[in-house]
Amino acid sequence: MQLLRTVNGFFNKYITTFITAIFGIMTVVIFVQVFCRYVLNDALSWSDELARYLFIWLTFLGASVAFYDDTHIKVTLFVDSIRNPKLRAGIYALADALCLWFLWVFVQDGFVVSSRVLALGQLSSSMEFIPVGVVYLAVPLGSLFMGLNVIYHGIKHLQTAFGKEA
Repeated sequence: MQLLRTVNGFFNKYITTFITAIFGIMTVVIFVQVFCRYVLNDALSWSDELARYLFIWLTFLGASVAFYDDTHIKVTLFVDSIRNPKLRAGIYALADALCLWFLWVFVQDGFVVSSRVLALGQLSSSMEFIPVGVVYLAVPLGSLFMGLNVIYHGIKHLQTAFGKEA
């Protein structure tokens, strides 16, 4: 458990730094686009597409970090009404297992789709130096990192459900 906590902490620290950089770059790109479009009356052809690609990466990696920090959106009205902490933890562990299965599908199929698109050599329409397959990699990589975080939280929930310290 300690090893998993260390590995997740390591990955999430660097993913958070990467997300911060992506968000900063995306903000600058959008600001430059707005400036060029409305002040200079000359829109950039590539900025919308780059901002979209950065947002895709931001979404999938950000969801992973949010799950790690336990700030990812969830509906807990039913589960929080259960007074028995072991039963509540067991339901959370079941939800973690279902989430892990769903993420595994994203990882497995996402890598297949990304590798096929990369093999086709499809490039971005306005930025011909960006392979579209790199953008598609956001799905399996974000899901892989989120899966590691789900495993960590799932183990904690199982320990609580079986009466061990988490």
